[in-house]
Amino acid sequence: MIALTTTTATPAVTPVALPPITDLSLTSLRQVVTELGHPEYRGDQIAAWVYRSQIGAFDEMSNLPKSLRQALADRFRFGALALEAEFVSSDGETRKAALRLPDGDLIESVLMRYPTRDDGTGAERSTVCVSTQVGCPVKCAFCATGLMGFTRNLGTGEIMDQALHFLRWSRAVPPTVRNVVFMGMGEPLINYDATMGAVALLVDAVGLGVHRLTVSTAGWLPGMSRLIEDKYAVRLAVSLHSPDDALRTTLVPLNKRFPLATLLEACWEYQARTGRRVTFEYTLLDGVNDTPALARDLVALVRRHDVHINLIPMNPVAYLPFGASRPEAVEEFHRIIRESGVICTVRREMGRDIRAACGQLRTELQGREPVRATTVPA
Repeated sequence: MIALTTTTATPAVTPVALPPITDLSLTSLRQVVTELGHPEYRGDQIAAWVYRSQIGAFDEMSNLPKSLRQALADRFRFGALALEAEFVSSDGETRKAALRLPDGDLIESVLMRYPTRDDGTGAERSTVCVSTQVGCPVKCAFCATGLMGFTRNLGTGEIMDQALHFLRWSRAVPPTVRNVVFMGMGEPLINYDATMGAVALLVDAVGLGVHRLTVSTAGWLPGMSRLIEDKYAVRLAVSLHSPDDALRTTLVPLNKRFPLATLLEACWEYQARTGRRVTFEYTLLDGVNDTPALARDLVALVRRHDVHINLIPMNPVAYLPFGASRPEAVEEFHRIIRESGVICTVRREMGRDIRAACGQLRTELQGREPVRATTVPA
């Protein structure tokens, strides 16, 4: 692994317990500005600096009165995170950042850069994957983050600043980030308000379309029900991993509370209400969930609906007994689904040499033994 520093300076974490400016919605930011005695439009100027520039401090907001810049610095941190370490894959297409929170804990974010295909089709693009919790209470059996236990939810600013870390870097080194996926550490829909607060800022302040944002869930139905009604009804990716209830409960303990029939009913309601295709993430584990019979069972569950099956070769994790499926098993599983008429892709492996799987880098840097003591909220 090769440690790199970012091309854009990351603001130092302030020892004073000030909230980050990125905790504020645009409406709240405008309100703060007027309460400070300045016209409301100054809030939009501040948002432009924070979300669409590469500056790293309030004092660099050159079109604001000095008194307003000072008032902001007295009340807010410019950034919620400090860069601890950053690594780049050998092919240069994946960058993983370990980011330090004000309370001293670490979280991870990943930038994935996709070049034009070898045949000249497709456009260069960049996607950033952000975390929503420190650790995770869901504890999927094959996930490195599940080994950490659960510490706390992240705030809106702590989620948003992960995206901004790579947005600012990619503006200087295109292609600029155009997609954000909430697929890092944690279960986003358990931390619903902070997650959707970041979604709102990405849409309203950064200018990304809702269709460019994807929230992943292991099947937290209370959050799925809220998402169906939300004005920012982003794309939904459901971590399925098995079409069999007993096996899925072993792999995803949340399935005991929200079994497949209930989960799929919520997926179809989301689809009917939003008109969006549902993506099912399926991590392939050697000899566990990669048999042809399970591929056919999966087809039977979803074939009448507009879905995308995303097959994910597992990134092996220390302390866990699972291995990646053999290439021929992946190919056969993919063939069965594809030939049924269901849209199915195999996710391209990226960043294995820099511990790009969720939770791997943080576990390595923290040097902690695995724990599984926490539980999903009631």
